[in-house]
Amino acid sequence: MQDSQVVDLNVGGRHLTTSLSTLTKYPDSMLATMFSGRHPVAKDKDGRYFIDVEGDVFVHILNFLRFGKMPPPERASEVNEYAEYFGLQELKAPVPEDFEQVLYGIWKKELPDYQRHWEKVKEQLGNISTSYFYICTRKSDCGKLPKTDIGALTPGNYYTIELSFDSNVSIFFNLLAVDLKKRNVFTDSCLRECPGCCCRAAMGFRIGR
Repeated sequence: MQDSQVVDLNVGGRHLTTSLSTLTKYPDSMLATMFSGRHPVAKDKDGRYFIDVEGDVFVHILNFLRFGKMPPPERASEVNEYAEYFGLQELKAPVPEDFEQVLYGIWKKELPDYQRHWEKVKEQLGNISTSYFYICTRKSDCGKLPKTDIGALTPGNYYTIELSFDSNVSIFFNLLAVDLKKRNVFTDSCLRECPGCCCRAAMGFRIGR
């Protein structure tokens, strides 16, 4: 076989097409051995090379071989099994818990001032006497809502931690959710934003399960 050769596959009933160079990208892998030309590989009735695994999982193997793309976190566990089976240690994908930490690192780079706000949140956690509370952010240049007018975003008479924050609020609350979970505090409501100008945002949190 030549590296540029197109290879038609039947992977657990799913028909896929790739190149020989993709399948043999990692010389020590089982796939490279299978398609080295030194060993016979079973074919289906239409001449496609047959690989007896789940095609919907194997497609993530191909995407890694083609582009170096890691699988989504919800498929990480089963893709890891295939990576082990095919001898692709390079593809050992982070499981969801680790993937969250990978995202956490990416998010923190997006918000270099996050730590300062997190310190303020930690300072106020000790003041909370109920099991439920809100964290509310406000852009410093917002002029559409008075500072005290947060009822639409924080329904109920709950303790509210207010912060002045001008960056990406979605990333900010994602970071908060990760850090608060380590303190047995969990998100309890979706992110709400001011419908008029998105200058205010709030999310509810619950202490304990």
